[in-house]
Amino acid sequence: MSSCYKKSIIVFLLILSIAPLVSGQTDCSLKKQKEDLKVYTCSTDDSNLKILKVELILKNTSFKELMDFVDDINNYVNWQYNTKEATILQTREKSVIYRTVVEAPWPLSSREMIIEHSSTFDSAKQVLTINSQTVPYDFPVDEDLVRVSHSIASWNVSALNNSLKIEYILRIDPGGSVPGWLVNVAMADGPYNSFIRLKEELEHKHP
Repeated sequence: MSSCYKKSIIVFLLILSIAPLVSGQTDCSLKKQKEDLKVYTCSTDDSNLKILKVELILKNTSFKELMDFVDDINNYVNWQYNTKEATILQTREKSVIYRTVVEAPWPLSSREMIIEHSSTFDSAKQVLTINSQTVPYDFPVDEDLVRVSHSIASWNVSALNNSLKIEYILRIDPGGSVPGWLVNVAMADGPYNSFIRLKEELEHKHP
């Protein structure tokens, strides 16, 4: 297996999607950095799979602009790395259920996730919280896809001068025949590329 091809498989494994904040993080290690964007992997007390943590400063962006951007499910194909489909299945009172498909390099099967997504804004504390997690849902099974059963992510966003300070936490088990050590090897790559794209889209809206 060529090194380039092997890397493409590894990168796929943890790009699957950007719930309550996951607890039990210990021993975080910085994996990737570009200016004020930092991506860490953290060990946990209860799993061999690591937790991903992203910290970044988003300049020239309001809470509403960020919330509108992340709530636009149909736009995920344009900024979430290797996301090929993103479709709303159900709109609820305080959340939406959507389906997303992430393309994998051969011979891995592409992954499918059905996620409940919600966001809340505390105007008194000036804090935006965005939660997403996989949920059971009656949707036809596609035998060509592996449906991810466990994914949990949270965004904690606060004001910092004229910018937004973001902490993003992701914990995911991609399912299928993928060993945990391989998932952990390059789990930072996909989210790193996704957040680079998010910063480009939002920060460049303003001159």
